[in-house]
Formats: sequence, C-alpha cells, structure tokens
Amino acid sequence: MSFDRIARHYEWIESVVFGADLQRIRCSHMETFLRAESILLLGDGDGRFLKALLDSGCSAQIICVDSSQRMLKLAESLTKDSGQNIHFVFSKIQDYHLPPSFIPDVIGAHFFFDCFSEDEILVILGRISSWCRKQTKLIVSDFSIPEEQSLRRFIAKVLVWKMIIFFRIFTDISARKLPKIGKLLSKMRYKCLKKVTLRDGFLCSWIWQL
Repeated sequence: MSFDRIARHYEWIESVVFGADLQRIRCSHMETFLRAESILLLGDGDGRFLKALLDSGCSAQIICVDSSQRMLKLAESLTKDSGQNIHFVFSKIQDYHLPPSFIPDVIGAHFFFDCFSEDEILVILGRISSWCRKQTKLIVSDFSIPEEQSLRRFIAKVLVWKMIIFFRIFTDISARKLPKIGKLLSKMRYKCLKKVTLRDGFLCSWIWQL
C-alpha cells in the first residue's frame, strides 16, 4: 500500500468530495492534542492536520509515521518553518518500532484504519496497545455507516464503496469494506471517552483509552 501516486492530488480530491469536513473532523479533538507532551501520528498524509496542530500552539515532541514517501515530503515541506521537534518516519506501521524512550501521550490515526482489513487492524491495535500507558489517548477519525435504514445510510454506503474501489486501484489498500472500527477497538478493550460526528454520523472522531 502506498499513497505516492495520489499524494499531490489528495487535497483537492478530498475538497471536491467533502469540502472542509474531513479537516474539521480531524481537528475536533485539538484540545487533547495540545495538552500532550509527546504525540505519535499514524498515516497522517500530506501534513495539513500537523500544520493545523502546530499553528494552534502545539509544542509537543512529534513522530509522524507514514508508508508514503511523497506524503511525508509534503508534510515536511508544509511544516519546515515551524522549528518544532518533529521526526518523520517512512515505514509501514506493521514494521515500525517505537523508540523505547518515546512514550506517547496521544496517538492520532486520522482516516488510517479504513485502509486495512479488520484482521490487519486487530494486529495493528495490538502493536499500538503495547505503546500505550495509563494516560495515553488514542484519537481516531474515520467514516462510519449510519445504523438506521435511511437515504443517508444508502448514500454513505455507495460513497464508501466508490472510495474503496478508487483507493484499491490507485493505492493498493487491502480493505474491501469499511471496517467497524468502534467494535474492533471495544474488542481490544479500549473505552470510548468522547465522540464527535459530522454529516449525520458519517464522519466520526473518537477519543479512546485502554
């Protein structure tokens, strides 16, 4: 899986489909990020959330892990004048080893888990859990199909189906359907502390903690 092919186009594609709503949902728990002294960002893409975080006054030590070199270069370029302690790492999350001295207060995963199958997510969550301490917050932003039968649910399912096909073709993601992220996190004994939604629940951002 790599987003290299669409890295430079990702922002305008996102804007055409969702306007500014994906960025709004990414930033919906900004106050939790700003209280952290150390932050781990997983698959953060082109750096727009990272820049918003820095522009909001974040002074934390930050590690950004992404499997796309071009996305990392965009993020570095966007934040190069910040003067912050940011370490960009080119790696698949399955292969990444967090430095023993780095204990994240917050782990951010914005529109990250939907790239994987549910079996892969459980493996990834196992790795993430080993990095968590009592105070660590896991902030996840992603899509969620509304439960109630309605036109909104039908539209959400069609849009998700189209997005999965697109990203399977251009980025080789392994997901064949939208994973039920909330259920998977609950299965791994994470507890939801807070949830924010947009677009009638189609866009969600959760704060989880072991």
